Amino acid sequence: MNTKQNRILVIGAGVSGLTTALHLLQAGHSVTIYQREPQGEFPHTSHNAYAMWVPVTSDVDSRVETWANQSLTDFLALASDPTTGVALRKIVKLKTHVEEPWFAKKFAGFRHAHEGEIPSEYPDAHILEGAPIIDPTVYLPWLRQQVLYAGGVFEQNFVQQLSDCSSEFQVIVNCTGLGSRELVGDTDLHSERIQVLKIKHNGLTDVVIDDEGPHQRSCIVPHGGYVKVGAVFDGAAEGSEIDPQATADILERARLVAPGFTFDASDVISVTRAYRPERSLTRVEKELLPDGRLVVHNYGHDGMGYILSHGIAAEITGYLV
Repeated sequence: MNTKQNRILVIGAGVSGLTTALHLLQAGHSVTIYQREPQGEFPHTSHNAYAMWVPVTSDVDSRVETWANQSLTDFLALASDPTTGVALRKIVKLKTHVEEPWFAKKFAGFRHAHEGEIPSEYPDAHILEGAPIIDPTVYLPWLRQQVLYAGGVFEQNFVQQLSDCSSEFQVIVNCTGLGSRELVGDTDLHSERIQVLKIKHNGLTDVVIDDEGPHQRSCIVPHGGYVKVGAVFDGAAEGSEIDPQATADILERARLVAPGFTFDASDVISVTRAYRPERSLTRVEKELLPDGRLVVHNYGHDGMGYILSHGIAAEITGYLV
């Protein structure tokens, strides 16, 4: 295909849709983005994500590590610009036993915890120095603005089936996340509930995670103006209702995984419940509509949406060279 002649529709304006749209625009394509949300709003999943870069790999899809590494390169470059919302911080992932991770020699910022650096009930922690941490409240508006600067067009629109998309679009990129259950009938997609608190910043500088130990699942992520505290709960019915007991449990675990992290009820800015799309295998693949138009799927990132975003966008852009 001639990259100067493709009119592309990207469905979905979360981190995957916006990043893919930007890469396509930078490659010379004409891009329209359909979003369900009113102007100025972003999908809950992307807006409430923990949004950090950590090393990931997959035994069943070698592309995952490649995508992550490409995204790391892009995020490291973005971190030099404070307007992007990307900052380099220390990530402390608490461990129940001492082991050498698969990425130990692949990421220059990796080390084990020093004595006295973590709570004594944890034998070790895998620490990443200088890892990209992304503030969605800053990064998503910045990313949207970059898409607009590059000539992207946004429309509030809801697509019920891909074949209904206007024939003016030669290529359709599906970045609808959980919406793909209905849009393309993907029964392999399911939701995983997250409940996220934003707390007034109290000086914490490091990300702290426990996803396997006595206070799992806990995640504390400091940003420029607030600290995000949350957890993941499997198997919950979908809905927007806040679980007060979950809020109390999240706060208590935060105190335990990060001693010295103090706050009270008045420090809580907001509590949000959202759902991230889980799938046995991230779907990044091409197919043809009956009329011969190309569809590219980009969803089911299993909590790795930000981590893989730029790498997947680069691969999709390469499809159209």
